Amino acid sequence: MSKEHQGQVEKILKELGKRIDDLIIEAKDAKDDIRDDVEEKIKELKKKKVKLDDEFQSFKDKNEGKWDEIKAHLSSAAEEIRKAAEAAFKRNR
Repeated sequence: MSKEHQGQVEKILKELGKRIDDLIIEAKDAKDDIRDDVEEKIKELKKKKVKLDDEFQSFKDKNEGKWDEIKAHLSSAAEEIRKAAEAAFKRNR
């Protein structure tokens, strides 16, 4: 994997981490029942992010030539996390 591609993946993973952190901040201001639901979603998102980090590291170590495959997977996971975050806060408004 080229340094450019590696940088792109790391940027995506960093952005996911930032979005999760933003959700944590927003959850603090939510109503109790909504906050509990949002906090559960945040836990799930954190687990998914850790899994993505692990998969990326493993991929980097084993498959230097398969950038397109991991990029598609990360994009899909990022979209899933974005939709989950939107759904969690849509109920809050």
